[in-house]
Amino acid sequence: MNVANVPANAKLLNYFAGRAKQYDYRDPAKVHGTHPDLEDHLWKVLGGTLPEDCHAVVHGSPVLVRPSSGIIFAFAGGTHTYAMRLPPEIRASALKAGATRIFHYRSHSKQIDVATFDLSEIGDEWVFCHWLKGEEQWCIAAYEFATDS
Repeated sequence: MNVANVPANAKLLNYFAGRAKQYDYRDPAKVHGTHPDLEDHLWKVLGGTLPEDCHAVVHGSPVLVRPSSGIIFAFAGGTHTYAMRLPPEIRASALKAGATRIFHYRSHSKQIDVATFDLSEIGDEWVFCHWLKGEEQWCIAAYEFATDS
């Protein structure tokens, strides 16, 4: 599955590429810098609700990709953040339930500075999730939304 030539992935891939350079990931096929519990939550809990295996690694980040379209519809990073690409009606419901569009990272040791990640940088469809009720259904909706059309 080639995610690089999919227009819906362009802004997210630019973000991942910049992050990969920042952290000097040696092997882009391995997960780097994402807490194992977060990786498990994305791939096993949320991804486990899907009708097919969608897990992949892009620039060292765990993602969920719809195999038929190559569209990335969820990703995780760091110790706290994961996001999904949702259709408008589900996105509005997720935001009402506590999902957010902006994440504020705290400083961590001398390696990570305070930062803010606004998902508008990668697209209006994206929301940060926070272990909220209903995320399994949101993930199914994200999978269904990640089609060629």
